[in-house]
Amino acid sequence: MRLLLPILCAALLTLPSAALGQDYGGAKAAIHQGTKAWMAGWNAGDAAAVAALYAEDGVVMAPGAEPAKGRAAIEALMNGALEAAGGSKMEIKPTEVMESDGMAVEVGTFAEIAADGSHRDHGRYMAIWKKVDGKWMLYRDIWNSSM
Repeated sequence: MRLLLPILCAALLTLPSAALGQDYGGAKAAIHQGTKAWMAGWNAGDAAAVAALYAEDGVVMAPGAEPAKGRAAIEALMNGALEAAGGSKMEIKPTEVMESDGMAVEVGTFAEIAADGSHRDHGRYMAIWKKVDGKWMLYRDIWNSSM
């Protein structure tokens, strides 16, 4: 009995922390897939593929630019950014995904590597995703450079 009580107490103390780490709605996996698709679209130079990941009412708030509202404006912004990037590649690493009631917030870091392999930029981002017809779509997207 003396040995059973400490084991039982330890088990009860770890249950809440284990439950908090669960992704019951599958948001984390779906959003990580969406982020990989964003990175693949950028790295392929495909602004249309990147824009397709945003909800119809999505907004991108890029540094040094007015907000791009809607897919057409987001695609135009991405076209300009890809042209300016000159073949750079993006490495995106999500660090957090928090989901509640059909909305999710993703936080992470990015690094941009120029076509010649040199370091072009790095920083942090925050994206809000929303579930549209059962699919996670980017709703709001903002990032800033640490350089």
